[in-house]
Amino acid sequence: MPNMDSATQFDPTAQARMQGAVERVLRALARILLRQGFDYAAFSELAKRVFISVASEEFGIRNRPASKSRVALLTGINRRDVARVQRQVDADQPAQVFNPMLRLVALWIREPAYRTDAGLPRQLPVNGPAPSLEALRGRACPDIPITAVVRELLQSGVARSGDDDATRPGSLVLVTDAYVPREDVTAKLDLMGTDVAALLNTIGWNIEQPAAPRFQRKVSFDHLTQAGVERLQAFAAESGMQLLKTLDAELVQHSTDEGGEFAGLGIYVFSESGQAGRAR
Repeated sequence: MPNMDSATQFDPTAQARMQGAVERVLRALARILLRQGFDYAAFSELAKRVFISVASEEFGIRNRPASKSRVALLTGINRRDVARVQRQVDADQPAQVFNPMLRLVALWIREPAYRTDAGLPRQLPVNGPAPSLEALRGRACPDIPITAVVRELLQSGVARSGDDDATRPGSLVLVTDAYVPREDVTAKLDLMGTDVAALLNTIGWNIEQPAAPRFQRKVSFDHLTQAGVERLQAFAAESGMQLLKTLDAELVQHSTDEGGEFAGLGIYVFSESGQAGRAR
């Protein structure tokens, strides 16, 4: 458990470097979240829940969970929010977060006034009183301009123009039964939750335990040609997979049905066009 007396003796230089590092991590995360329809409100609420949970469980005194006041002091979150979030956790109630577009499309599909006699979503005028897209926007995302809502519905493929004007349509037709901004990538998102967390835990360990570091290395180039990127991919797929198979065969004899640690080795390829140096 961290020693809070030493943990609070912050090095200003380290804090500045930390801010830069966190910003790079958050840029990569934000890119994924936005593409999956996970907005800032959802992220903010989830981050608050995690900060409170970690502060309570891991930064207590004498092996006891931290008090609400201590959690508020460490996280900067007011005590009322700390208490609210802890009640949700105690009741096993996940935070109610959603993308505004999800709610808008759900209302369009489910509300009786927005369905035809056959039970199908109506073709909606963009402006005007209910039933209209403007009325739905007022309920689901009142702070987002109607032009942005129309553009997102069209670009995501959720709706199409109901008239001849594809750029500034007077009405929209819903063409899917849900707002899905990208194809289903559930399995890959599950991997993000385990793999990224595992890497960050290793980095955190190496910062806090310099005398007993865990292996953490990479090779990178600022100006690799496309041929080089293709060679990198091929080499990783061949040699990297062989290494993983060798480790699997070697370590299976050391596995156990109960107890033990979650441990392993990961190999990944990164490539960002025009982003020289950012992957370092």
